[in-house]
Amino acid sequence: MNGMKQTCLVLSASTYKITDEKTGETNEGLTVFYLPTDNLEPQVDELATSRGQLGYGIQPSKVTFPIDKKIKIVNAPAFYDLTFQMVTRQLKTQIQPVDLEYVSKVEIGPVT
Repeated sequence: MNGMKQTCLVLSASTYKITDEKTGETNEGLTVFYLPTDNLEPQVDELATSRGQLGYGIQPSKVTFPIDKKIKIVNAPAFYDLTFQMVTRQLKTQIQPVDLEYVSKVEIGPVT
């Protein structure tokens, strides 16, 4: 699959299955929350702080994948290579993850 790859920290992954009561149609997939970085150093939003606002940390992102991607989830939290592509939905084009591959577990050391 072509696209831009980036190593990201997947925080959680869970499947869902929803049945529409009116139509009986079932919709299922995989919901993934991730940090769009593999750098967990403290982050400062310079624009926010220049305005006197609070701007620290990394905002998690949420994406849904087709249910067949659930076999790619090995562990979470863990590092994954996410493949991003331009996706158009409801006349809006955005960069969105379309695939993921496990890279490694997260090593957490003692708090100092």
